[in-house]
Amino acid sequence: MIAFVRPRAPLNRFIQNVPLNYIHLAAYLRERGYEPVILDAVFDEITPRYIDRVIRERGITLVGIGCMTCELPQALEEAARLKRVNPDLRIVFGGAHPSGDPEECLRSGVVDYVIVGEGEIALAKLLDALGEGRDSDGIRGLWQMRDGRVIPGGSAEVPNIADLPRPAYDLLNLEQYYTLDSPWHFLRSRRAVQFITERGCPYQCSYCHEIHTKKFRGLAADTVLDQMEWLVRQHGVREFMIVDDIFNFELERAKEICRGIIARDLRIHLQFPNGVRGDCFDEELIALMKQAGTHYMAIAIETVSHRFQKLVRKNLKIEKARQSIEWARKHGIEVCGFFMIGFPGETLDEVRATLAFAVKAPLDLLLVSIVAPFKGTRLRTDMIAGNFGEMSGEGLHAIDQLFPVVHNPALPVELLLRLQKRAYWLFYTRPRALLGLGLKITSLRNVRKLRHALARRIWESRTGSVN
Repeated sequence: MIAFVRPRAPLNRFIQNVPLNYIHLAAYLRERGYEPVILDAVFDEITPRYIDRVIRERGITLVGIGCMTCELPQALEEAARLKRVNPDLRIVFGGAHPSGDPEECLRSGVVDYVIVGEGEIALAKLLDALGEGRDSDGIRGLWQMRDGRVIPGGSAEVPNIADLPRPAYDLLNLEQYYTLDSPWHFLRSRRAVQFITERGCPYQCSYCHEIHTKKFRGLAADTVLDQMEWLVRQHGVREFMIVDDIFNFELERAKEICRGIIARDLRIHLQFPNGVRGDCFDEELIALMKQAGTHYMAIAIETVSHRFQKLVRKNLKIEKARQSIEWARKHGIEVCGFFMIGFPGETLDEVRATLAFAVKAPLDLLLVSIVAPFKGTRLRTDMIAGNFGEMSGEGLHAIDQLFPVVHNPALPVELLLRLQKRAYWLFYTRPRALLGLGLKITSLRNVRKLRHALARRIWESRTGSVN
């Protein structure tokens, strides 16, 4: 038996929604005869005592914990606690940070296994091995410790997305999740869930993770629509937060999904908080997205420096992205622009050019992040390899921190934060932006969301500003 545990963490107050990683893994395991349970400590009643009781009563022998870098301290703390209560319990980690540095997790002394990449196949094979009393050697993607030595497992076997079962939303009490604040944009309906229609992105942006590989793998439009309709009819979902890696990579597939939503009369709201590419649109797709219920999307431009577009391998056609923003505005879809400042070797003039573009662009919302070369990203390996020029020892030290920032004497972090705050001030004091925010203050929930957003962007620690 396996339990997936999401530990309580400070960031949970900003990412409160269904644990997509767990419901995808659970569905795959359930199809193979296992009975996984999901214990989400975002809810107050899921206390350590409650978790321990469920593990004991259900005879659970393996606990899975997924985490990003910002969640690592709480994930390790919970793993240590679980080990103290039940020394025979096995702990397996997965997700962005463990995939980026499996050795760090294993050497903590409280993690038995790490799965690098997509976990369905490797996790099922691990459970099979444990259940049959045999060793787990040779499982692709499974890293483990033996006699104080890390046994590498490479990257996990990538499943055929068409063969995967429908995510196990039914293992969750969705009514509870509907009461939480959305981690993304202002909702049109409280009955909202996160949802994916594909995995992987063929673009090579060096600051991004590679958990889902650099290949686009999209579900067939009919499969997407069937899953959506099931959630609408059976669970009363009224809004979908599409968190694909790149929803619009195949334009005709994206259009077919939108047409299907309209034809099936699903009457839903849609938002795309991170999964569209700005220069992969035509106006027909944006019009169809609006007709299907889209009210918000985020477009990541990052930098207007052609030099850094090339260095970080994004290679965005900036004018085409601007055209997409104009089309979205024409059809009544709100757009948030994502930008990054503080790339290794970036000059003050390049930062100012990016922020000037961001402030003047026809956007409704703005997010400016300080560059963070997280473990497992090509940006980090490029920096270590000297691809941005010679780095100082202090710069190398800076990228070893939990929340890494680039050491650039010409652009110290405090200067970047001042430039970031000034850009926010200039952008959000524009009449259009002020009016847009004012129109959203229609409930206490939205007031809280706005307060949290302002706190993270302006008043809280620099860790709220990295990306």
